[in-house]
Amino acid sequence: MQDLLWQLKNTDSFTIYTTLLFVAIVAWFIREIIGSSGLALSSVPLLTIGGLLGPAFFNRQMIALSYDKNANAVTATALGILAMLLVILLSKWLLTLLNEHRVSRIKPVSIPSRAPRLRR
Repeated sequence: MQDLLWQLKNTDSFTIYTTLLFVAIVAWFIREIIGSSGLALSSVPLLTIGGLLGPAFFNRQMIALSYDKNANAVTATALGILAMLLVILLSKWLLTLLNEHRVSRIKPVSIPSRAPRLRR
């Protein structure tokens, strides 16, 4: 765990700037497509974590996607953000599925109506 923290501490500024740029673009897409500013703002920290963990994961596993260091950082950041976006999507889907299951088990209670009034 400490190795991961030290590796995140030594992240270069280019990776951080590309992460913030990609996160801003994805948050804007979420806000425009879904129409929910709250969902876009609540997903920003998770997307940022995914964008920073992507290059750390690829460096730790010694996976080079490109020979260029900057291109490698950009692709690893984008893949990390996409992976975190998939995690967010799956968690929202699972939460919706559990809520639908919970609601389907509730039996509706009928409310008796009043007797119709006679008109004279």
